[in-house]
Amino acid sequence: MPTFAYSARDNAGAPLNGTLVADSAAQAGRMIRAEGKYPTSIRPAAVGAEPDRNRPHGKRMSRKDLIHVGTQLAIMIDTGVTLSEALECIATQTEKPNVKQILQEVCQDVQAGLDFSTAMQKHPRAFPRLFVALITASEKSGMMAKLLQRATNYLRDEYETIRRVRGALTYPAIMMGFALTTTTFLLAFVMPRFTAIYAAKKAALPVPTLMLMGISNLIVTQWPLILVGLATLTTGIFLLLRHPRGARAFDYLQLHVPLLGPMFRKLYLSRGLRLVGTMAGGGVSLVDCVNTAHNLCRNSYFKDLWDEVSRQIQAGKQFSDPLFANPLVPRSVSQMLHSAERSGKLAQVMEQVAGYAEEELKHSIADMTRYIEPIMISIMGGIIGTVVLALMLPIFTISKVIVR
Repeated sequence: MPTFAYSARDNAGAPLNGTLVADSAAQAGRMIRAEGKYPTSIRPAAVGAEPDRNRPHGKRMSRKDLIHVGTQLAIMIDTGVTLSEALECIATQTEKPNVKQILQEVCQDVQAGLDFSTAMQKHPRAFPRLFVALITASEKSGMMAKLLQRATNYLRDEYETIRRVRGALTYPAIMMGFALTTTTFLLAFVMPRFTAIYAAKKAALPVPTLMLMGISNLIVTQWPLILVGLATLTTGIFLLLRHPRGARAFDYLQLHVPLLGPMFRKLYLSRGLRLVGTMAGGGVSLVDCVNTAHNLCRNSYFKDLWDEVSRQIQAGKQFSDPLFANPLVPRSVSQMLHSAERSGKLAQVMEQVAGYAEEELKHSIADMTRYIEPIMISIMGGIIGTVVLALMLPIFTISKVIVR
């Protein structure tokens, strides 16, 4: 007999999902009604509902799209729409093929009887671990709409924070790229023309001009070797960053470089506290929250911090104890979390501290932008001004030679 997946409501109007074996959809409907339920959707169950744990890849959903989907799901489920109907509705109206296919596959799995969290685990590139963990907790507590909104709020805050950091890093990168491009153009295309003029005059050239002519000649005649050298350097840096020691050295530099170091410290701390607070407030065990923060953190020094916190918690100590001993966490933050543990409001206070750290990060980005802008303008002016000055200095020498 075929298997049918159904969505229904009980006498109290609560949504239900399940599967049953019947000869036809009509018989399945009669069986559901005989149990005192009111079917809203009946369809053949999807085949192969078990998640593929060995599949490392899959279609990707951007954080922006996931925030949009999560917000709609939370609102629709809170108003009484069944999960499968909500997923089907959102999949129908979305215009992005990847998002549509992911939601359709999740919807089919849910209609086949799988838990929502299990269906999402089949798409690791679309749904982050935090999202799946909160949905798992909501399935146990029955508060899916509330925890969906909590997960969506976390993703939205994280997205805004990362967007600010990327914006702060993009500006100096663009300015430096513009300075290098302009300098290369002057040396490769403008300087050779002046070199021909100066050689024809046979005048004594200043030292800065001679140095610039040498660099220009090197770029013009040896550009294949320069490209090979740059490619080799890039490959070497890439391989170095893939090595544990190289990656750890980069992480150390990231946290201690002037101007950028404090910004990255606040970023990683706020993200970790926000994640742990969000998950703990959703009913996830504190050890699982800390382990998730460890797995999702990209900086090895903060990974060590969360690893130590996990070990201390499992050893029976408080969450704040290892934070006091770590220089990456300000003592004021550790003290606030210690007080929160004593009052039983750790999750709430962690989210408040994360919000405060994010606000501090916002101010740090604004301050850094104010400092970097004049620095980058000075660097650009110095580089381009030096090139132009070296180009113009021989004109005065040539004029003296002509006058004589």
